[in-house]
Amino acid sequence: MLFCKGVLNVKIHRKLTAAILAILVLISTIFCASAAQKEIALLSAKTGLIPLGSDAGFSATLPVTYADLPSSFSSAAEGHVLPVRQQNANTCWAFGTLSSFETLLLCNGEENIKAFAPQHANFWGSKRADGTGWQRDINNGGYSYIPLGYLTSWYGPVNEEDFPESTKSKDVYNDSLKTLTPQYGLTAAVFFNSDSPRDSIKSLIYNYGSVVGNFNADTQYMTDYTNFYCGDHTIATNQLQGHCVSIVGWDDNYPKENFTAKGTPENDGAWLIKNSWSRYINDIGGYFWISYEDAWIFDSIFGPSYALTDYTEINDQTKLYQNEQDGATYEFSYLTGQSSNPYAEITYMNVFDFTEEDRTLDKVVFESTSYGADYTVYYIPLDGDKPSGNKEDWTELYCDIIDHTGYICADFEDIILPAGKGAIGICIDNEITYKLNHKKEGYTYIPNSIGVSEWLNSGSRMLFVPEADYGMCYFMDTSWDSKVKDVMSFYKQYLDDEVGGTFVIKAITQNEVPDDIPTSATSTSAVTTATLPSETTTDKPAPVTSAPVVTDPTTAPIPTETTTSPLVTEPSSSITTDPTETTAPTTSIPVTSIPVTSIPVFTSAPASSATSPSTSTTNPDVVQMYYIGDADLNNKINVKDATLIQKHAAEITRMEGLQLVSADINGKGGVNVQDATLIQKFIAGISNQYKIGDPVYIFS
Repeated sequence: MLFCKGVLNVKIHRKLTAAILAILVLISTIFCASAAQKEIALLSAKTGLIPLGSDAGFSATLPVTYADLPSSFSSAAEGHVLPVRQQNANTCWAFGTLSSFETLLLCNGEENIKAFAPQHANFWGSKRADGTGWQRDINNGGYSYIPLGYLTSWYGPVNEEDFPESTKSKDVYNDSLKTLTPQYGLTAAVFFNSDSPRDSIKSLIYNYGSVVGNFNADTQYMTDYTNFYCGDHTIATNQLQGHCVSIVGWDDNYPKENFTAKGTPENDGAWLIKNSWSRYINDIGGYFWISYEDAWIFDSIFGPSYALTDYTEINDQTKLYQNEQDGATYEFSYLTGQSSNPYAEITYMNVFDFTEEDRTLDKVVFESTSYGADYTVYYIPLDGDKPSGNKEDWTELYCDIIDHTGYICADFEDIILPAGKGAIGICIDNEITYKLNHKKEGYTYIPNSIGVSEWLNSGSRMLFVPEADYGMCYFMDTSWDSKVKDVMSFYKQYLDDEVGGTFVIKAITQNEVPDDIPTSATSTSAVTTATLPSETTTDKPAPVTSAPVVTDPTTAPIPTETTTSPLVTEPSSSITTDPTETTAPTTSIPVTSIPVTSIPVFTSAPASSATSPSTSTTNPDVVQMYYIGDADLNNKINVKDATLIQKHAAEITRMEGLQLVSADINGKGGVNVQDATLIQKFIAGISNQYKIGDPVYIFS
C-alpha cells in the first residue's frame, strides 16, 4: 500500500494478574545439556552481536564481519531483483515482503523466478468466512508482518500471472487455494529495528539480498521521488503515513546534499529502496534513496522490520503440520517477569496427529523473541489426552541457542516419529543469558517467550481473531509446578480470556517412511528436503503478524495504508503503449551524483544467452553480426547489457559504434533507460516485442 491516513492508536491487550505474579516464585535449575556452558562470548562469536534489550526491539544477526562489507552494494546491480511494479491498492506490505522473497530466491540461484502475487496475499490477510483472521477487507491497509504468516504457513507465494492484481472475487481466491500450490515456503526470518546496528542490517542485505522495512512516507519529505529524508522525530502517531518497502542496497557515500525537500541530514549515506510506485516515476526506474538518518526508517512503531533468510522447496514429498495458520501476532511471555521470576525453563508444546505417510520429521519452525536463550526441541508422547509431563518420556531432537529474534528453523537429522497424536515441544531456558547480563548497565530483561497467534484489538474493535481451541497447545513451566497445562485453560483461568491463542510451532515432515514402522521416535538418514501446504481449506487461509516489541506494548504497530496515490499510471508492456523515451538529460544527472551502485538493474531471472546464428558466419557477404540488445557485444543478452545502457543514459560510461546500434532496441535512434527496461522484460519472460536476442547481419 502507499500511505497510512488516519492512523489508529491501536492498543494490544495484556492481562497479567496478581494471581500469576503470586505463583511464579521458583527458580529454574534444569538446563539444556549441550548448551548449559554457553556464554555471551560464544553467543557474540556466533551472531556478531551483544544481545539487545527487549525495549530495543529486534536484534539482527551478522552473517559476515564488518570488515567484509563494501561501502556500497546493490542487489539490483547483482541481478537479484525483479522489476519495480505499481501497487493499485493498500498493499505495500505485500509488495515489499514478496519482493524480498523474490530477491532471496534469486540470490540463491533459483531459476525461473517470476513476480509473486500481492493480491493473493491481500485476500489471505482478510477476514475469513468463519469470522477468524485479520478483521479487514482487501481495501483496507494492513501490517507489514501479515505476509510473514502467509509465507510461513505456506499459503503463498503464488505467481502474479496465476492470480493478477485485478482479481476482486473472493470466490476466485477460495478456488485458488485448491488449485495453486506455492513452490517455496518460508522457514526463517530475522527481526530488527532502528536500534539495530547499521552494519548488521547491511549484512542481512548482503547475505539475503534485501530486508523489509517501513518508514513515514509523507511525500513532503521526498525530492523528485528519488531522495527521501524526514528528520522530524516529533511527528504525532496519528500523522504518520506508514509505507512498507524492500531495501536492496546501500551507499555510504551517497551525498547528503541530494536530500533537499525538508532539511538535509548531517552525514552522507543512504539505503537503496525498491518501491512499488511504478518504475516510471523517476529516472532510476522507480527506486529511491532514503537517508541513513531518516527519523522513521525501521521504527518499531510500524511493527518489526525483517529479513527473509531461509526457505524450503514445496512439492508432494513433505507436509507442514501447524495449529495456528496465522503466524505470531504476539509473544506469549505471561509466565515470567523481572519482578517475579526473572528466568525459567518453559516448554511450549503443540499437539499434532502424525499420519503413517507423513511422520519423518525434518525440521521444526517456531517464532520467539527470547534472544540469547538456549532452546531444545523435543518429541513428547501423550499421556492420556495431553503431553506427558515426565521428561524421561521425551525424546530430545535438537539443541541450540536462539541467535536471532523472529522465525527460527531447527534443521536436524531426520527422525521417524510414531504415527498418531504426539507433541513437538520447544523448551526455552533464558537463565544463562539473564545471569550473565542482568547486572550490566543498560541491560533490559528479555523474557522467556514463544510466538503466539493471539487476538488483538483496538478499543472496542477487534483487529485479529485466532483459530484457537482446547487440546492444541500446552506448556510446562519448571519454575511454577512442572505440570502440563492447556494454553486455552490458562487463558480462561488466569486471564479471563475466552478467545485465547495458539503457539507458533510448526513441524515439517518427509513422507518417505520405511516398511518397519517404529513404536518410538528413532533417527534415520536424511531424506529429500521439500514442503507441501497442510490441509488447505477454503475457509481457513492464514494471516500473520509478530509482536512489535518484546516487552509488554501499549500500542500495536501502525498499519500501512492510504486512500490516494501520488503515482503515475504504469504503462502497458505493449509496443503501442510504451512510454515516451526518458533519456536522462546530461545537466540534471552529473556523473559524480550517480555511482555505479546507484544505477539499479531491474532484472528478474538468470540471464539467458542469445541464440547463435546457424550459417551466417560462413556467408562471405556478412561484414558484421550483432544481437539485438547485446550492448556489451559478448554474444549474450543479460543484466550486464541493461547496466551498460543505464550507465550510458547517466553518462557514467559511453557506448560507441556497434554497441549503440545493438542497444537501440526500439529503433528510435537513441539509447536510454527504456531500452534497459525492455531487456529486463525479455529476461523476465514478460515481453519481447522488439526481437531482443535475434541476430542482425550487416552485409557488404
